Amino acid sequence: MKIKISILFLLLLLAAPFMNSPNAEKVKINEVLVNNQDGYVDEYGQKVPWIELFNNSFNNANIEGCYLSIDINNPKMYKIPKGDIATDIEKRQHVIFFADGKEQRGTFHTNFTLNPDTENTVFFFDANGKNLIDSVTIPVIAADQSWGRPVDGGSEWKLMTRVTPKANNMTLDKNIKADKFADQDKFGIGMSITAMGVVFMVLILLYVFFKVFTRVSVKLSARRVAKINGEEVKNMIMKEDTGEIHAAISMALYELGNDAHDIENMVLTISRTRRTYSPWSSKIYGLRQTPDKK
Repeated sequence: MKIKISILFLLLLLAAPFMNSPNAEKVKINEVLVNNQDGYVDEYGQKVPWIELFNNSFNNANIEGCYLSIDINNPKMYKIPKGDIATDIEKRQHVIFFADGKEQRGTFHTNFTLNPDTENTVFFFDANGKNLIDSVTIPVIAADQSWGRPVDGGSEWKLMTRVTPKANNMTLDKNIKADKFADQDKFGIGMSITAMGVVFMVLILLYVFFKVFTRVSVKLSARRVAKINGEEVKNMIMKEDTGEIHAAISMALYELGNDAHDIENMVLTISRTRRTYSPWSSKIYGLRQTPDKK
């Protein structure tokens, strides 16, 4: 078993350089800026050329082990290091590589740079160093202008006077619909009426909803209580349904019909009597006796 595991590990180790990175083929070179004079800076505060890659898929794409190069004859010029979680690009997101020739500065710093005085070609190879995923040739352009795709991941390229590092290349200077609405409603009256109408409509809907909901809840509760009480009475009758109960009920109904009862009406009469003497008003029965006079 140990020999089989060792052989399998050795085969995986040998095949590793030829294995493709997950979804790396979906990653595209999206924008390149060669002459950076007053633009995007790296984490060291330096203004250097940069290359933007874009994950054109709707799944994560890991580019670790892939290669960036500016020489078709040397496809393995810069190998993207493994083990950096930032190389796992999320769906429809961007990463920036700084072409400053200082790879010791980190994963996203290449060992080559771009020449602003000549035409530059950038190549992106898979982890085997043979499969070309994407490439682009950047003409000589003015400083702080980039060469990019008008639509991220699209097929066309154009000069971009407004660079967009780590952002979508397609940007709008204004909102056409909002501007049109503003022209038609200069004083904002339509907007106010619309907003108030929406608020009142929502309040009316909430009132109707709670009104109906309350009625339905009350009816369902009453029905449930009646059902429970009916079942309890039914269970009680069925449980105690004996002959004695029927006899007692029959006797009570009979007596009620004949107006029979065992309690007679009584009248209590109290008569007032007059007496000239009453022990309650006699002084001799007082708590104290009149002291003798000497």
